[in-house]
Amino acid sequence: MQAIAQTRSYPRPIADIPAPVAALRRLAPRCQAGARLDLFRACAMLSTDSGVAARSYAEALLRGLAVVLGRVPVLHQPGAAELSFDEAWIASLLGAAQRGDEASMRFLLASRLPRHARRQIGWLAAQLAQRQAQM
Repeated sequence: MQAIAQTRSYPRPIADIPAPVAALRRLAPRCQAGARLDLFRACAMLSTDSGVAARSYAEALLRGLAVVLGRVPVLHQPGAAELSFDEAWIASLLGAAQRGDEASMRFLLASRLPRHARRQIGWLAAQLAQRQAQM
C-alpha cells in the first residue's frame, strides 16, 4: 500500500483578463480553422475599407501572428483565469497602441517578430486598439 502525501492547495492568482484578450479568446477557434494568411495582402485589403469591424482586424491579427510565429498563439479558453505569455504580450501591444506609445510598441514587436512582419502586425494592433469598443 502506498501512502499518498498530503499536499496543500494554494490558491492560484487570478489575472485580470483584459477585454480585448477575452474577445480574442472567443475568436481563436475560428481563426485557427482558417486558411493561411498573406499578411501584406490582408493589411492592404483591410486598409481600403474604413468601415471594417474590429472583428476583422482581430482575426487578421491572430491569423497573421500564427503565420509569423510559425505556430498558433496560445490563447486560453474563454473564462480561463490565467493569461498565457502570448495573451499578455498581445494585451501589452494593444495597450501600447491605445496609449499611442510607439516606443513600447516597437520594443514589443521587435522582441518577438522578424523585421519583415513588424510593420503589418503593428498596424493591425493599432487598428484593433482603436476599435476595441466594437468587440
